[in-house]
Amino acid sequence: MGNRAILSFTSAEIRLWYEENRFKKQQTEASKKSSRDFGSASRNAAYIRKAFAPMVKLYAYDDLLNRLNKRFIEIFKTIPAEQAGVKRLTDGNLALLKGFEFNSSKPLEKLWLSETDLRIEADGLVKLILPEGEIKAVLKSHPKATEARLQLMGFHFDLDDTRGYEILEVNDLVIPLSNSHFPKTALALHLDHKGDKALIFAMGISLFTGTARFGDRRYYACKIIHALHLKDGVIVDFVAQPNWKMK
Repeated sequence: MGNRAILSFTSAEIRLWYEENRFKKQQTEASKKSSRDFGSASRNAAYIRKAFAPMVKLYAYDDLLNRLNKRFIEIFKTIPAEQAGVKRLTDGNLALLKGFEFNSSKPLEKLWLSETDLRIEADGLVKLILPEGEIKAVLKSHPKATEARLQLMGFHFDLDDTRGYEILEVNDLVIPLSNSHFPKTALALHLDHKGDKALIFAMGISLFTGTARFGDRRYYACKIIHALHLKDGVIVDFVAQPNWKMK
């Protein structure tokens, strides 16, 4: 018979082996949860990208996908750690989506100089208002441009698992640059606000010479101008959960 090696371990070595394996298991579980949340964030980013597909096609470039994914990851980071692995958009700070630029080379505020006013009435009516002003005060033009065109899209969708949605498309607003004044302009929409909903609006502007759109990225821009979480028609303000620390 061959010799049989006999291995012996001290109690300290056994405890160390146990702790190391327990730590590895915890790491594995944490990685699985993180992976699930990353996938959920990416799916939500894809959902928004598809909803605003016409705007993406008109204004975006290859970097949009990664930038939008990163923005949703930031939103998911605002959800309490206790929900790791099962995080849902409804619990995150959706307002962080506001200001996301479709064209990273040109912020919208560099071409469209005016703010929009969003109002939600008690009966569910949503009003998006562009205030009046002198043309030179509301937009940045180009010497060869003859008109500017504003594009507006909205996305209204359920934050629960039913995933009901409405895509809100609006005809282009043509602004002749031969005019000196921009009149007050309002868009009114009747929406069903029952339950937890997200309401997102994106606005873009392009400069034209005749019927030809300027191809230079410096002369068109688009961004998400409003991103709201609504509960039965009332805006839900995000409240961050405190991080308690033991002393």
